[in-house]
Formats: sequence, structure tokens, C-alpha cells
Amino acid sequence: MSNRTRQRIAQLVAGASICVIVSVAFGQEFKRVPPERAAGGIPIEEHLAHQQQLHNWALGELPAGALGASIRVDLTQQDRADLATPWESGTPLRIGVVKRVAGVSVNGVKPGMRNGVFKETQDGGFAWAMTVTSPGAQAIRLHFRNFSLPDGAELFVLNQDGQIDGPYTGAGRNGDGDFWTRAVASGTNTILVRFTGPATDADRGGVRFVLSDVGHIRGRPSAPVQQSHDSWPCSDNAPCLVDANCVSGTPADPAKDAAAKMEWISGPFVFTCTGGLIADTDTSTQRNLFLTANHCINKNKDAKNMETFFFYTTDACNGTCPHNLLTGGAPAASTIGSSILATGKDGDFTLLELDQDPPAGTVFLGFNNSPIAFTGGADLYRISNPNFGPQAFSHHQVDTGAPTCTTLPRGGFIYSNDVEGATQGGSSGSPVVNSASEIVGQLFGCCGFNCGDVCDTAANSTIDGALAFYYDSVAPFLDPAGGGCTGDAECDDGDACNGAETCVDGACQSGTPPPCQNGDGCCPDGCDSGNDDDCVGGCVNPGGSPVGASCTDDIECCSDKCKGRAGNKTCK
Repeated sequence: MSNRTRQRIAQLVAGASICVIVSVAFGQEFKRVPPERAAGGIPIEEHLAHQQQLHNWALGELPAGALGASIRVDLTQQDRADLATPWESGTPLRIGVVKRVAGVSVNGVKPGMRNGVFKETQDGGFAWAMTVTSPGAQAIRLHFRNFSLPDGAELFVLNQDGQIDGPYTGAGRNGDGDFWTRAVASGTNTILVRFTGPATDADRGGVRFVLSDVGHIRGRPSAPVQQSHDSWPCSDNAPCLVDANCVSGTPADPAKDAAAKMEWISGPFVFTCTGGLIADTDTSTQRNLFLTANHCINKNKDAKNMETFFFYTTDACNGTCPHNLLTGGAPAASTIGSSILATGKDGDFTLLELDQDPPAGTVFLGFNNSPIAFTGGADLYRISNPNFGPQAFSHHQVDTGAPTCTTLPRGGFIYSNDVEGATQGGSSGSPVVNSASEIVGQLFGCCGFNCGDVCDTAANSTIDGALAFYYDSVAPFLDPAGGGCTGDAECDDGDACNGAETCVDGACQSGTPPPCQNGDGCCPDGCDSGNDDDCVGGCVNPGGSPVGASCTDDIECCSDKCKGRAGNKTCK
């Protein structure tokens, strides 16, 4: 995290306050909640040091021949076709397939057993190991059923590059004998069971589990796509995507420490989306609340195995692309397991609670539930993880005149134009923030005539589920105490164009937008009701189009400001 980012977060934490504003449009209380630094979790450096130490120990505990005692899981032609299926907007990106493993059932361990290799250890205990390989995989996840280990036994999964997952003990991570391991970045993983002695026959016979499935997570495409930033080696990203490490000093900076690449197994496939940590109004405690899209995750059985990767980014602007948690790119850390608190198709949202604390240095973003979907020209910012890769930055502006898709009404969804960067498969669910770095929604995808080309801003709109629309569904978790304001300063949203907010009887009252003044560029909230007459006599070009309208020249805008890319300019 850069010093500039730390300074911005510190300013937000110090200067933002929880406030409540009575909404006229939606009949609900407005909430503005500041960000929070993560209180739990360990620093990544400490995590990596522990990983390396544990990995070195595990290598020394492996029985001779462990790498040769392997089972091989190959993809079929149909599997490859399934992984090559083009991504469609409004769906999670498919990044892997689940392969059933036949005949790997362990009912006690001993010398000469059919599955794996066994050795007795100097402390009177034992070690058992088996290797699983799936050629072409970027990473592997393992599914255990009927898992039961005696007291004193631990199971680990490791590769040869320094990454190790575990220990798993007793009845496994979920306590019911059924769980998926974390992704270990390699096409070859070794399972190690180590029992600290002395061991009895009952201890050796008490090692029981079935390895039922292997999650094969694909590698990156071999044929690179030409990009404007040729040095960025994440070859499956569209050329208009922008490496998050190439942009700083924007309202998206805090989101770099809140966004996480998601990965989970559902049915026969492995999927990915993006989500982000979100704060609540209770400052006395900190829940690991995490926001993403309903079309990504909406079932607890999927949330149960979800892994989240924080700080998954390049090591510098257009720098090295991370390929796993330990080598290549900046160091990252993950959590595994979560539960769904609230979810809904209307507004396309899912609010989860992570089972584990995110790493130290992460930030829970604040939120604002005012209906920004109707504020033309409002700036929105995002950090997402497209294509199961490193963080990308994008900047959008709300477009209240954009055509809407049939099942995605404005209000329930926020329509915007891409100003810089873009989103792609895997970006779904990424929180979108306003100019105050507050979450106002999360990514659904695209609405337009050419969604297959995410760089075509003229034909497509970006769509986010609107927090303002579904807020009542998540309010019990985001505002458990239903707190209010104590003074006008807590209600000030920093936007002079929508009037001065005041605190009345513990509730923030929205202000009255001031009239536009000649030469002031037209206050957006004062001139963007959708009626051009709002601008007559109060702006530089009376009769011109309001903020957010399409334009080709300054004279067409009441503000005399037509900005944006050629073919996609709007009045500012």
C-alpha cells in the first residue's frame, strides 16, 4: 500500500462520519458510512514467512517416493470445450472444471498400502503422502469427503514452489467431514498426513477420508491478445483495461485494499468474480462483511468453499502478473469459507460474511445509499479482477439517458459510460464507489449492442446493481443499531451542488440544490432533472443539453463543457 493511499484512507477515516439522510425519492433513510481499517488478520509478510517455514518442514517429512505415488487427472476434449465457452455479461467467468476421482479412499494407513506411501517417524508417529497431478492446471483444489483424522494428525497440501495449505484436522474445515481445500498454484500437488508420535494402531487406523474430486483451474491462454500496454503480461485482458498500479490519487485508491478476486466451485465448474469488504455502522465490533453480485454467488453451498484473494495485483505499473500467492507479482493472501447474509436478483446483490479475517492492511469501504442512478454525470470508480488476474482500474460516469435493458430497470441498476478503463469477465460483483470512495453498488455487467467487445463504449453501457434500491435487504447487517446523526457536520456530503444537509432530530435532511449561476458550469444536481428547461437562463449556453447528455461540441451543452472520448462525449 503506497503512502499516498495510506494518507487518503486516513483522511477518509478521520473526516467521514456515519450519517442518516431522509430520502424523498425512495422513502428510506440515507446512510453515509466511513471506511474502517481491518482490525484482525496478520501481515502478508508474516504469512509468507510462516508459509515458507511450514513448507520447508513439510518437504522434510515426506516419505520417500511420495512424488511417484501419484494419481493423474486429465481433461477431456469436452472439458476443454467447456473452458473455452465465451463469457457472457451477467454470468460468472468459468475458469475451471471439476473432475471426479475414482478409487481414492483411505481407511487407515500402513506400510505397503495401495494408495499413497507410508513411513514411521523418529518420534514414534507416522507420515503418509500421495501426489495428485492434473496437466495444464494453473492451480488445483481438492475435495475431501468422509474426512476424519485422529487427535494429533494433520493434513497438508503443498506444491514444490513454496506454497502449503493446512493443517486440516479432525472432521475438516467445516466440521462435517466434507470440504474443499484452498487452491494450491501448480498442476502437481502433494497431500501429506503427519501424526506426531507416539502412535497406536488405533491412530493409524483412524486416518480416514475419500478424495472425491479435483478442481482443475485453467492456465492462461497461450496466444496473447495485443494490448495498448504491451508490457502487462496478463494476456487474456482486453486492450482497453488499465492496470490498477498505473493509476493513483483517485477515489478508487482505498478499493485496492478492499477488493478481492473470488474463486469457488459450483457443480461441475470453478468460477470467478470480484467482491469487496464493506463496513457497517457498528464501530465497537468488526464483521467480515463482503459484497458481490447475486449472479456470482447465491447459494450457501458455494459460499462455503469460496476463496478470496486480497492484494492480487501486479508488482508495479504494467509489471509482473501474479501467478500464485508466493511467486510472481506482488504478494497476496487469501481467506476461505463464507456464509450468505442476504441476496437478491433485484439489484443483483449478495452480502456475505467471510469465515476468516482478511489480511492486515485491508480496508472495509464505507457506503452511501443515496440513489445515484438518477444523478447524471456523477463519477464512479472501480477496482476489479478481470479474467482471474490482477487488479484493474476503471472510471465511469452515470448516464441517465442510456437505453435500459428489459429486466434491468434504472433505479434498481445504475447505468454509466466508461471514461477510462473497462470491466471484463471476472469483474462481476466488484464494488463501485462514488467520488467520496463510498460503495454505491456492484457490477452486473453490460447492456448494449456489442457486449462481446468490452472496449466499445459507444455501443455499450456498464451496469451496476444499486445499493440504494436493495438497501432495506442489507440494512439489518450494515446498520444493525439503526444509528443517526448528532450534528450538521456529520451529514455534509461535500457536494455544494446538492445543497447543505442538516441534522434534524437525529436524521440528516437532504439540502435544496442551489440555482445554477451564469458561468459556473451548471451544478449537476441543479440542472440534470431530465428537463432542458432547468438550464435556461442559468447556464453558459441557455437551451443547451443538461449534464450527462451526449454531445459533440461545447456549444451543445448548457455548461459549455463537452468532454470525453471521440464518439462518446457527454456534457459535464
